[in-house]
Amino acid sequence: MEHFTIFTKKTIVLFSLSLCAFFLQAQPNTLVIGKIKNAKLIKEIELSLNTLYLNNGIDVYKSRIIDDNTFAFAVEVKEPQFAILKYARNKGVIFLQPNDTLYIDCDANNFQYSFEFSGSLGPNNSCLTEYLQLNPREMSVFNMTQYKQKLYWYQNSPMMDKAMLEMDQPTFESHMKSRKEKSLDHLEKYDTTHPEKLTPEFKGFLKAEIQYDFAYHKLMYGNVFKNRYSLEDSYFDFLEQIPLQNEQVGNEWYREFLIAYFDYKNLKSESDERAPFIFQYEEGSKVLDGKTRAFFQSEIIARAFRAKEMEVIINKYQDYLRFQDHGNFDNKVVESYEKAIKFAGGTQAPDFVLKDSSNIEVALKNYRGKVIYLNFWATWCRPCMDKMERLKVLQPELENEDVVFINVSLDRKEEVWKETLEKRQFQGIHILASGELNSEIAKAYEIKVLPRYFIINKMGDFAKNPKSNKLEEVKNTLLDLVKK
Repeated sequence: MEHFTIFTKKTIVLFSLSLCAFFLQAQPNTLVIGKIKNAKLIKEIELSLNTLYLNNGIDVYKSRIIDDNTFAFAVEVKEPQFAILKYARNKGVIFLQPNDTLYIDCDANNFQYSFEFSGSLGPNNSCLTEYLQLNPREMSVFNMTQYKQKLYWYQNSPMMDKAMLEMDQPTFESHMKSRKEKSLDHLEKYDTTHPEKLTPEFKGFLKAEIQYDFAYHKLMYGNVFKNRYSLEDSYFDFLEQIPLQNEQVGNEWYREFLIAYFDYKNLKSESDERAPFIFQYEEGSKVLDGKTRAFFQSEIIARAFRAKEMEVIINKYQDYLRFQDHGNFDNKVVESYEKAIKFAGGTQAPDFVLKDSSNIEVALKNYRGKVIYLNFWATWCRPCMDKMERLKVLQPELENEDVVFINVSLDRKEEVWKETLEKRQFQGIHILASGELNSEIAKAYEIKVLPRYFIINKMGDFAKNPKSNKLEEVKNTLLDLVKK
């Protein structure tokens, strides 16, 4: 078996009189063995598991492709879920479940749809390949469109976004119903023609994939485009038919639907005086059970910490570690807490040195004595572009104050970035971080989504962001720091 590398660590957290954490190496329990035709110059292949829901990270494994064009991975899989197999720029989706083996034959020239599978997981993945032909999956986060509602950012693929923008309510509902029925029919037919070949884990997973893909996108359509299509409240009646409790926490659509659903419930309960994260945490805890409830609670706690709502969520965090029986998500909540402390007001902002649009080095430490608005953005991010336009109004008002606006672009192409700066005439200091979300500065500041900003005081420490992103509140926060 070829050597493989694990890039993330698993953390087990014990809560007693004090918190202590120690790291264990991942425990491989699933084998992926394959052979790739036409592998020429590049002799390495990569497999990644989205384990953000477990440990705030992506588990990445790499294997050499040896002389007979074979490769092998030993992977730790805690829940049935998708994995991404990547060769050069080609990506393909596979299904993995704990304690099993998958054999793959593929062709580098026609990657995803050349997959041929064998082993105990083979029929599952053959069925999945046919399903993905019916429902192509967008695998690049940079191609997704984002829409924010309350606390939640919806993610939409280009194909689904086009459908939502072009279809009125009856057309869209018919489209989604047909899509769901065709997918369920495909699963049923495959299971019938291949009796006892599909594992119960896979069938449960794919049924969840189909059901919550349907529910998530219908909920998004109603929330994001309600005014566009003059939707009545009765549109949301379909939610009563969607079960909230499901054991498939490894399924991304199910996880995202849960968070979006309770954000929607929060949106509908404006009269409730509880903080939004507390509302979601408590409402979800009432109706969810077991592992699913543990995931949901951990996710709300982690999101609250990322939103710097430490005072609001800290009691729930402590209760979670004391009383929650399912430990798979402990690492996520503790790590989120530690990161929140790291970026809390009064802690030192990570220094950086990057070149601006004129190829001049910009170092954060050179602006000590000034208040800094550090803004992360990209030209492909529509909310970022809207925000940059709004900042045009704010910056001239503060140009004579000790306030500096440093805009860090995570663009893929330098020429697009420079063209946008010239065309839009965005003000402030502009620097480009090559590597996008994998750049050193993005990692240092834990940038997972865009837009994102930080306020840094005269001493170079993080200051607390205003609760609202309204320009007036941001302006007042910056001016208050100037006076200190």
